[in-house]
Amino acid sequence: MSEPFFGFQRFTLIWLMFSVLGSVIGFYLTKTYKIVIRYFNFNDTSALVKATLIKELLMGACILFNLVGSGHVRLDILTLVLDALFTVFVLVIVRVVMIKILKTNSMSIEESVERLRVIVYGTSVKAIAMVDRLDESPHYDIIGFLSDNPATDGQIINGRRVFAYKDKAELAILKEQQGIECILYANEDKDAIQNHDLSDLWLELGIHILVAPKIEDVKFGNMKQQAVRELTGESEYIADGMGKFGRVFKRCVDFVISSICLVVFSPLFLIVYLAIKIEDGGPAIYSQERIGRFGRPFRIYKFRSMRTDAEKDGPALFSGENDPRLTKVGKFIRAHHLDELPQLFNVFKGDMAFIGPRPERQYFIEQIVEVDPRYYYLFQIRPGVTSYATLFNGYTDTIEKMVRRLKYDLYYLRHRSLLFDAKILFMTFCSIAFGKKF
Repeated sequence: MSEPFFGFQRFTLIWLMFSVLGSVIGFYLTKTYKIVIRYFNFNDTSALVKATLIKELLMGACILFNLVGSGHVRLDILTLVLDALFTVFVLVIVRVVMIKILKTNSMSIEESVERLRVIVYGTSVKAIAMVDRLDESPHYDIIGFLSDNPATDGQIINGRRVFAYKDKAELAILKEQQGIECILYANEDKDAIQNHDLSDLWLELGIHILVAPKIEDVKFGNMKQQAVRELTGESEYIADGMGKFGRVFKRCVDFVISSICLVVFSPLFLIVYLAIKIEDGGPAIYSQERIGRFGRPFRIYKFRSMRTDAEKDGPALFSGENDPRLTKVGKFIRAHHLDELPQLFNVFKGDMAFIGPRPERQYFIEQIVEVDPRYYYLFQIRPGVTSYATLFNGYTDTIEKMVRRLKYDLYYLRHRSLLFDAKILFMTFCSIAFGKKF
């Protein structure tokens, strides 16, 4: 780098030429040039990252074959890094400009940015009636109807086109071309929708799934309260109080901290693991199915604190520190909350967050919703290792306490913020440090 670099202008022009060519190839291979919706979901963001990676790999190959390069290894590496950062920067700027253009050239912001672009599944009487009901809504931009009958393709029903599809690949293309953000089902049978062969595809594509008219069928909850009321007919809807930036930032912080903690506490993991194994020879890690975000089941991990036959007679709640099912080691790790350590892996995976409502089993959820169906609102967010409810309601060993805990969880849901999470985390730390039992 200390030697003079001749031909800098030529190097720059050739680099820009190959950089543009690499961008075109990367965006074409990942189909990112078709991303036109107003915000990125995970799949779209992943595609853009892949496109940038493909571009930089192509640029690296060009350097190796002496098609482009300065002759200085350090300068070439630095240029690659700066090129990647510049590509991301340009993508963000283009996106901001596009949204500004949409805002400027539309009749209102709601028409271009705030309205969800939705498609209705089926052409039944209920589906048509739902479109009529939502036609004047400021929250939904109805694209048309989706049908699996090729004969209906192109038909017009009440001014809305019918889009027919043959396979899942065509659905993915249709999503990209039309910018579909939400699919509405008019079918009242919740189980039928969940077992629909396309339901997993919608989730993979990042498309919201809404089923009218029951609120428990809302699979994605980051929508405006009034929009959900119009769809479901519910007079009260508690939406997630945290914005999009807060949710993304919270997930990033959870990922980083859980990664660090898994490394830092690995010696403690080993000590607890060996203590449990030495006591009775049984498995040290205990997993159990819980229900998490979007109502999806996941396996929660804990250090086993009870006998291996603790639930031989069926699901049962922990009855306190004198529970006869506790082992000696289990009683100690429960008292000091060490049994929760493996949940760091759940946080790392994204099944859970550090702060959020405690996850429950389906068996107990069914009993809770019989008393208060608002439990379904909690499916909007990830469950947590600790929660606002835990601080004030303690451990729940009865359905009555679970229902009371739900009120704290709903309060947290409505007022959720990064500052609120920090406060809960600090209070939890103080409670554990001063030996509070919960």
